[in-house]
Amino acid sequence: MNSSKLIILTVVAVLLLSGATAYGQVRIEWIGPGAPTAISADGTVVAGNTNGEYETFRWTADTGIEPLGMCSVCVLGRGAGGPDISADGRFISATILGQDSTYVTPGRWSEEFGWEECMPPPPPDGSLFDEAYGSAWGISDDGSTVVGLYWLGGTAHGFAWNPTDGPMGMGSTVGNSRINDANADGSVLVGWDEAPFGTWLPTVWENGTITHLTETESFCLANAVTPDGNMIGGSSSAGTGVRQAAIWIRNGDTWEENLLGTLPGTVNPFGEAIVNDISPDGTIIVGINSFNPGSSAGFIYTLQDGMMDIMDLLTDAGVTVPAGLSIASLNGISADGKHICGIAVQTVFPWGTEGFIIHLDDVSAVPEASVAFALEPSFPNPFNPSTTIPVVMGRDGTAQLEIFDSAGRRVRTLHNGMLPAGRHEFIWNGRDEHQMQVSSGVYFSRMSDDSGASLNRSMVLVK
Repeated sequence: MNSSKLIILTVVAVLLLSGATAYGQVRIEWIGPGAPTAISADGTVVAGNTNGEYETFRWTADTGIEPLGMCSVCVLGRGAGGPDISADGRFISATILGQDSTYVTPGRWSEEFGWEECMPPPPPDGSLFDEAYGSAWGISDDGSTVVGLYWLGGTAHGFAWNPTDGPMGMGSTVGNSRINDANADGSVLVGWDEAPFGTWLPTVWENGTITHLTETESFCLANAVTPDGNMIGGSSSAGTGVRQAAIWIRNGDTWEENLLGTLPGTVNPFGEAIVNDISPDGTIIVGINSFNPGSSAGFIYTLQDGMMDIMDLLTDAGVTVPAGLSIASLNGISADGKHICGIAVQTVFPWGTEGFIIHLDDVSAVPEASVAFALEPSFPNPFNPSTTIPVVMGRDGTAQLEIFDSAGRRVRTLHNGMLPAGRHEFIWNGRDEHQMQVSSGVYFSRMSDDSGASLNRSMVLVK
């Protein structure tokens, strides 16, 4: 299908359905046929693949879906990876056709220069294998670094490319590896490294060092990293045998694992949940939950609600997904957590995919008119060693401000008593009631009054 037809279909087919939930007003915007894989920080630019041709596209509300050319599947029948996008939407990484149409290579696209090939030449030990130098799987938020894999004979190895240094092999411990994402400046790279027994280990590359986040016994991976490089998302089966969505939070020189679980109905050996993206403050996580071959759902995870099938959120909001479509994956989230892109699959012929953006007008609980206080976001967030929690009292009254951990256990009470009307700031120093330092992780503040009304806010302690 040519670009003009895609744009026309997108304009005609844009459908806005809305409803209200604890996330505020919820809308779903259908952007046209294709598979969105990433979204810009402000939620206005989406990258993905077209249906059929598997050609990289860029979408905005003004242009619709714009195929970017250099389609490798169309010419050589080969494609890999998924397009990723820089925070400002100016750069896109993808696997593309080489200039002479005889090979597949990782590439970076920009409005200024079009496509730039990351290879050839490959890293010094790299080579052309099965008409491919490698494939692109991610790009740093600043657009400077493209990551993925390159071929060394028949073995895949993770690489990072930038315009100054070209492609650089990042190394593997025993065999294959792949890098899936990079933080803001490309200094923290995440993906998977092969275990001695052939499965994948969630892995981070940093300062020339390869670190296995978890010694899993199944095919698990790291798939996303926050801009500051302090939180990583992916999947893990450590100690459970079930491939669960997982996050790792930096704690000094180590990484602390937090298992997020799976959606109900997920069964081994085919079921798994994988984190695809994380909001910069770590408070909202999105991904895919596979139930069995050919069946999956997009999930959203928050501290307040845990893991939720996105269809449940839409249903609660009164938002209807058109008949014949099923939401299969949530792939990208904007910096403020209010815009999420993903893929819906057609459950009837012609079995294609439709792209969408879910818009959440407010990602925190909205105080009702009867609530006499407000709980503002803490700052800084993430924080170390302390954070400020602002509260606003609409009138004089009693109020309680408490800190809870991710398991719902109360860690600290910062205030319990009268508060005059106005704005007040409370500082939490990352210590519990006994003045013991708590561990890195996700915590939330809870403000309540004597009527039973309460509000929550998430925050992340990093060390």
